[in-house]
Amino acid sequence: MPIQRDAAAQSVLSRLLEEHRLTGASRLYREAERASLTPAETPGAYRLAANARPSESVVDIYGPGYVVQAEQVGPGLAFAESASPNWQETMELRALQAASGDRVEVEVRLEDLLRQGGLMYPVESVTVERAWYFTLPQGSIEVREAR
Repeated sequence: MPIQRDAAAQSVLSRLLEEHRLTGASRLYREAERASLTPAETPGAYRLAANARPSESVVDIYGPGYVVQAEQVGPGLAFAESASPNWQETMELRALQAASGDRVEVEVRLEDLLRQGGLMYPVESVTVERAWYFTLPQGSIEVREAR
């Protein structure tokens, strides 16, 4: 059962979606370590857990509009509008993740993210791609491998 947003948050979210021409059917992408994916009940789908300590900087469009660390708005995940590889990386992250294991590009529908009742924030810390951070009240989201 989805969590309900208050009217003010829903108004801000609706305006954001309209301004960026995003719909429930819009597909969003991110890279994930294969080991972090757990099989979902739906065949061919996986669950990806929310990050409790995300590193993204986001614009708090539901508050005063300041840039804040994503962990201040709640556990969640960032997704980009296209499947271009390595959009999440900075030079520092590349160094930290050099020893990381098998990675895979996953996709999700926008409506699946919003159905949980969480909020969507513009990611300020990514400049090469339009990216969005979503709070995930259920603690995870169902994803599929991008094709």
